[in-house]
Amino acid sequence: MKRVKNKDVQYWQHPFFGIKHDLMELLPTTKLILTAVLSSFAAIFQSAGGYMPGIGFFVSAMTTIPIFLATIVSVRHGFLSYFVTILLLLFIQPSELIIFSFTTGILGLVLGVSFYKSKTRFLVVFLAGATLFMGIIAILFIFRFPVLGSGVGTSFHFRPLLLIAIFSILYAWIAAEACSFALKRLAHTLPDRVIKPVSDQQEFNHLETYTSNKYTQ
Repeated sequence: MKRVKNKDVQYWQHPFFGIKHDLMELLPTTKLILTAVLSSFAAIFQSAGGYMPGIGFFVSAMTTIPIFLATIVSVRHGFLSYFVTILLLLFIQPSELIIFSFTTGILGLVLGVSFYKSKTRFLVVFLAGATLFMGIIAILFIFRFPVLGSGVGTSFHFRPLLLIAIFSILYAWIAAEACSFALKRLAHTLPDRVIKPVSDQQEFNHLETYTSNKYTQ
């Protein structure tokens, strides 16, 4: 039982799989093209919620991943992809505009920045969950839009706040794991000169430090 608890603690203390932005060796034009493509995918995924009720909800949940990948390229391109997707949704599916802006879209931005800045899974999930919680609260109680369905009203009550907070944390955790998996697959597919995992870079730094200390002794 104690070993299981230790594994759980270690899981939350370890970081998600990630890369450093300064290891992305892409031309500026390539970054812009990649941002445009990712924005298009994000708009298509988010629009699925309006065109395909039911299954479209699960497809729209994938919107976070393109925005996350754009943010991994650079934070500036992440924000650019976020606003480009908003413009695309304005013409494709305006009803999904508010949902994207305050939930799936902003979640992708926060996860992208958190993967780069944060050192532990716990902090990444907490920041992403807190952002998603505030976004849902804004949609429900400011815009009066039933983003969680008819079961959760748009009138302010303290009772559903706990359920929304739990949902936000769980959703952010699943989204973070999905983004980490997508980034890992991408890192293993592209050549090392384009993208290098943080773990590989850290091993290289340790080896370089060990070698330099060995020769100085």
